[in-house]
Amino acid sequence: MSSHKIEDIQIVMHDQYEKIGKKIGNEFFVPLSLIEKGYHSESEWRQDENTLKVHVTKLRALDIQDYQYYGNYLHYDKNSVENWNVQFDAKGIPKTIYSFGEYYNPATIAQYGLQHYSLYHKNKNEESKKKFFKVADWLIDNQDSKGGWAYHFNLPYFPKRLKDIKAPWYSAIGLGMAMSVLSRASYLSRNQNYANRALRANALFQRFPPNGVLAKFENEYSFYEECPTNPPSYILNGFMFALVGLYDLATRTENKLTKQLFNDGMITLKRMLPLYDLGNRTAYDLTHYTTDGGYPNVAKWGYHVTHIHLLATLNAVSKDDRLKKALKRWTDYLYGNTP
Repeated sequence: MSSHKIEDIQIVMHDQYEKIGKKIGNEFFVPLSLIEKGYHSESEWRQDENTLKVHVTKLRALDIQDYQYYGNYLHYDKNSVENWNVQFDAKGIPKTIYSFGEYYNPATIAQYGLQHYSLYHKNKNEESKKKFFKVADWLIDNQDSKGGWAYHFNLPYFPKRLKDIKAPWYSAIGLGMAMSVLSRASYLSRNQNYANRALRANALFQRFPPNGVLAKFENEYSFYEECPTNPPSYILNGFMFALVGLYDLATRTENKLTKQLFNDGMITLKRMLPLYDLGNRTAYDLTHYTTDGGYPNVAKWGYHVTHIHLLATLNAVSKDDRLKKALKRWTDYLYGNTP
């Protein structure tokens, strides 16, 4: 049996990080902590398998090949708004806790409703059904005269690049998710009033801030803003959540305007999608392009997975080859595969 001398060696990564490693024969052994630091990798030790797994991220996307407006919403049966930074009011509606106070966030409230709709759809749990309709009824009771659900706090979105958004303001993610809630409430209750009330929000997709969420990309393409900043920030996940909501409502009601808003948004998505592709992950927004920010606002891995789920949903209903190719690339990035 041959044996090799084991030597301690100095390892320098990126000319910045140093650790002591090992040299055994012609093999070099680098400490995992150095790899994690130098390449922002994640690892997991599986004792039962005697296996160490190293990833660019441990997060994985869930499969979405089929989507129905009355079905499970983006696997939200796995969501848990209760564990977020929220506090529930006396009626069981979550209020989001910010550093500057507690406020109703329409998107968070809608997510809570969609979570419990998805749980009811999966398990037929009556308590989840009850919680879902609490949210749907809250949306009906709190819809304003312009057809939406305004945010009543100032938002410091990316303060190094943009001025604070002043209250009241509307968000495409809140409007889109509310449409998804009310479309399902209409389906589940057979009460068309839920869907009719959701249709009132169409007008906000046709107006520029502060009375709407519309932005124009290249002075031509309609983009629905999650955060109505000046200049536009073009946040990707909020835009796609809005498109899903418009699809849900258009499918439930066959309303021509809602369908047109969805189609216009899909044209925009196909035009802009390559701008978010950074070659190994996606960008959260395009503020590096619209401001003097200079560098991309790289999406955290959790948001990158959200981008995949949303893109998979929109691809499921549109069957578009460009979306399909982007979806494969973005999924491959989770495994360290780059073009």
